[in-house]
This record gives sequence, structure tokens and C-alpha cells, in this order.
Amino acid sequence: MTEVDLVRVLLAARDGRSTTPPPTSQVAGLGLDGAYRVGAALERSLRERGYRRAGWKVGFTNRTVWPHFGISEPILGPVYEQTLTTAEPAAELSLAGFCAPRIEVEVVFGAKAGERAPDWSRPAWMALGFEVVDCHYGWDLTPADSVADFALHGALVVGPRVHRAEPGFAEGVERLDRLEVRLFRNDEPVAGGLGSAVLGHPRAALEFVPRLRSNYGPPRRSSGERVVSTGTMTALAPLSAGEHWRVETRGVDLPGLELVLTD
Repeated sequence: MTEVDLVRVLLAARDGRSTTPPPTSQVAGLGLDGAYRVGAALERSLRERGYRRAGWKVGFTNRTVWPHFGISEPILGPVYEQTLTTAEPAAELSLAGFCAPRIEVEVVFGAKAGERAPDWSRPAWMALGFEVVDCHYGWDLTPADSVADFALHGALVVGPRVHRAEPGFAEGVERLDRLEVRLFRNDEPVAGGLGSAVLGHPRAALEFVPRLRSNYGPPRRSSGERVVSTGTMTALAPLSAGEHWRVETRGVDLPGLELVLTD
């Protein structure tokens, strides 16, 4: 199978909510470079369907796993306007389009509205986010398989924003490594985590975006970049319709958020 064939297979798996063997088992010698070529081709295919890029997600941000996978940096994948939802502070999300969804709790940074070339060293706002990740090959995660499979991105739910102009914003960003989060399903605790689990500090994820984004081709005049999701602070938890999820915080004045899942 070629990389072009793999693109067709993964699109069909996404459309059919079905599984397929891991990408690296289908294309001989598929490494990260090839996986990014597949990911870029998938993004072009989605753009042809009307999808518009809204920003980026950073993955594999737990440095302790890097030696096991033979990598020295995180991975990057696109987030789309069609997969982006705002919670103020609650949102509703249908699972109808997902194959095997799981949830992550992340810090999300944003750019100013209308900013064509965001300066990610000075984000305009921060918020908590739920990323709903989806896998079409069985959750046996490797960096190359994950990048090829749409970077595992399914949806991003962004909670209430804290803006740079608000008192305490700069201090809050500095303290994000001390952020504590607790994740609940139907009021039962499921997982907890710390901001320091994300590259030592969630802000560190922003440093990788300008270079890694080149794996998806040269910047377009209107790139649509306005959010970056920095990587999970909690273990992945599977999702089912009818569940109510919420996250609480300590250590940083960052609002929590809630998510109700439907069919």
C-alpha cells in the first residue's frame, strides 16, 4: 500500500466510523515524515469538503514517553472550525460522528480575533478545554500512527476565556505548571492531573507550533489560526452518549467547564 492509498483508507474509516489496521502496518517504513505527508493530504481532503483550519493541537507532550517512542518533540495536528465548540461554561456535543472517542483535559491558548499571524509567545487568552480524541486503529498509540490518523483529533471544546487584558492574566499563565485539574463523569471522579505534565509547563507547547506547522505545507494568506490546544493533563477516558463531564481547577484562577454528550 502507498501513502496515497492510506489516505483513502483513513478517510473511509473516518466517514464510516470504522477501524482499520495501524497506518504503520499498512505502509512499509512509514515514519513521522511519511505520517505528516498523510496528515497533510487528509487536511487537504477535508478542506475540499469545506473544512477551515481554526488552529492546532499539540500531542505526545509527556516527555517521559519520548525515549520509548524514539522521539524528541511533540506532534502537531490541525483543529478545524467545524470541530471547535465554545462552552460558556457548558456545551453539548454529539458523538454521532466518532469511532472510539475519548476525552482529555487541556489548556488552550488563543490569538486575537482577526490576527493573521498570531504571536504565540504572547497569547491573547487562555482557557480550559476538552479535546475529544478519536482513533481508527484501536488505541495502540505511536507518534507516526497518531499523526497519520488525523492526529487523533475529533473535537475541541473551549471553556470560558481569561483574556490578557484582565488582572492577573500574566501571573496565571506563569503559574500554569501548578494548575491542578479534576475530571468528573456524572459527578464521579475519573482522573486528575497537573499542568506540569505538559512539557513541564503548558506554555512550552506553543514553542513547537511555528516549526511543526510546516509539516502541513506553507502558510496560506488566511491561515485561520486562532487556537492551540497544548496537550492532555489527564489520562484518556472513553466516552458514551448521555454522560455529563466536568472539570474543576485549583492553583490557577481558570474557570472549569462542562460537557453533555448526546447520540
